[in-house]
Amino acid sequence: MSGELIESREERIRLVREKAEREGLGTPEDVIEYVADKAVSKQRLKGALIQVHTVALARGAVVDLAFARSVLGGAEECDGDDMEAPEPTGLSFGELSDESAEVVEEGPEAWEQEPADLEAPEAEPALFATHAPPPAGTAASPSGAAAAGTGGVVIRPSVVWFAPMRTQRKDSLVGRAGRILQRAGLADAISEGDLVAVKLHFGETGNTGFVNPVFVREVVRLIKEAGGRPFLTDANTLYRGSRGNAVDHVACAIRNGFSFATVEAPIVIADGLDGREAVSVRIEGGTHFEDVRIGSAAVHADAMVVVTHVKGHEATGFGGALKNVGMGLGCRSAKQRMHADFRPEVRSEKCTACGRCVKWCPVDAVSIGPDRVARIDHDACYGCGECVAACPEAAIATQWETTPEAIQEKIVEHVAGALQGKRGKVVYLSFLTDISPDCDCWHFSDAGVVPDIGVLASHDIVAIERAAYDLVVQAPGVRGTRGQDMVPGDDKFALISGVDGTHAIRYAESMGLGTSRYDMRTLD
Repeated sequence: MSGELIESREERIRLVREKAEREGLGTPEDVIEYVADKAVSKQRLKGALIQVHTVALARGAVVDLAFARSVLGGAEECDGDDMEAPEPTGLSFGELSDESAEVVEEGPEAWEQEPADLEAPEAEPALFATHAPPPAGTAASPSGAAAAGTGGVVIRPSVVWFAPMRTQRKDSLVGRAGRILQRAGLADAISEGDLVAVKLHFGETGNTGFVNPVFVREVVRLIKEAGGRPFLTDANTLYRGSRGNAVDHVACAIRNGFSFATVEAPIVIADGLDGREAVSVRIEGGTHFEDVRIGSAAVHADAMVVVTHVKGHEATGFGGALKNVGMGLGCRSAKQRMHADFRPEVRSEKCTACGRCVKWCPVDAVSIGPDRVARIDHDACYGCGECVAACPEAAIATQWETTPEAIQEKIVEHVAGALQGKRGKVVYLSFLTDISPDCDCWHFSDAGVVPDIGVLASHDIVAIERAAYDLVVQAPGVRGTRGQDMVPGDDKFALISGVDGTHAIRYAESMGLGTSRYDMRTLD
C-alpha cells in the first residue's frame, strides 16, 4: 500500500471528482465512483483516474464504466496496491502500465528518489501494429534496456518521464523539465569533471521553433550541480545557410539567445571551423555504412545531454531525438552521405579552380581540367561529400536524392556512431512545444500543428522517440494550421509529409539502440 489511506468512500469520490474537474477530463459519475471503489489511497486514486483516461486516449475509446472495468482489472474491488494493469492488447502506442499513469505529486524530497524497479512483462506479440519485432540476438542497447529477440525473450520497457504543459501546483515548466531530467538519470550519467556535450539545435536565423535558452540554462545548471563541465554543441550544416561554418554558426546561436551570459556555458561547434573536424567511428549492424564521421567535440566528450525540439520534417516525416543526434552530429560530409545516394556534380559557371576540392578528396577523384573547372571521376568517387563541404563557392551541387527509408536508416547509423563509447553516459530531454510541420533549419517557423504538450525525459533514445511520436498522434490538430481537421489517432507527421516517420524508430530498435516499449510516468 502506498500513500495516505482514505477510509471514507464519500471522501474518495470527492477527491476523484475534484481531480477529474481540475484536469478537465469529463469523467462520468459512475466511473468516478468505480475508481473510488478500486483504490483506497490518495495517490492511487489519482493514478487510477489518469490511467483510465490515458489508455482511452491511446485506444481512441470512450470512457465509460465498462471501459474503466477493463482497464482497472474487472469488477472485483481492491485497494490501490492490488490494481492490475490491463492485459497486453497490441496497442498502437507505447504500453501504459499502472505505474505509467501514476501522477507524481510528492514534495521535493521525492524528486531525488529512484524510479521503482520495473518487472519484465510476460511474453506478448509485437507491441506496435506497425512495428516488426527486432531480430533475434539483438545486442543490449547503449541505453541499458534489456535485449530484444524471439523465443520468449522480450524487451524490458524503458521509463519515459513526462512533464505536461499544465500544472495544478503553479510549478514552472523549467523546473519540472529539470526534475524529469534528473529522474531520467542525469546524475548517474555524469562523473566529476566530465566534459558534457549539450546537443541542441540553435535555430536558423528567422526560425523561432528551437528550444528556449531558458530551458537550456536549467540543463546547464543541473550538469554543473552533478559535477560536469557542460558546453553547447551542434555540427555545421551542409546547406549554405547561417550555420555552414563555425563563425556564422556561433553568431547565429548568439543572435537566438545562446550566449554565455544567458545560458552560462560556452559554445563549441562539434565539427570545427569548416565542418571537417570529425572522427571516423566504426559501427556494426548497419545496412549502409561500416563507419560514420561524427563531429570530434561530440566524440571526445565524456557524456552528453540531448535537448531536442520535436517537429515534422520534409524528408524524414519526423524530427526528434534520433535526427537531432544522427544528422545533427554528423560532420558536413556525413550529412552529404546521409542525404545522397548519387555522386556530386560540378557547376562549371561557379567553379573558380581554387583546388580545395582536390585537396580534400580522400580518393583522388577530383582534378582541375584544362578548362579550369573541377572534374569528378565518378568511377572513383564514393559520395563522401568532402568536396561539397570544402567548396567555398557552392560550385559542387549537393545531391538530395534518396528514399525516405534510406535517409532514416542512414541517420540512425550515425546515431550509433555518436553514442559509441557512451553507454550509460547519455540522457535525453525532448520538448513537445511549437510542433511545427517543418524542420527548424528553415528561416521561418510555421504554426504548431497540435497544441503544446509538454516535455519528455529518458535514458533511452528509442523509447523517448516513440513516446514523443505517440503523444503527437494522440493530440488533436489545431484549427488554422496544417494540422487542421486532424483528430486524435491521425498520424500528423505522415499526413503532412507523406513519409512514415516511424521507420527510423524501428530501425534503431533493430540495431539495439534502445526499445520502443516504454512506461510513461507523469510529474505534475
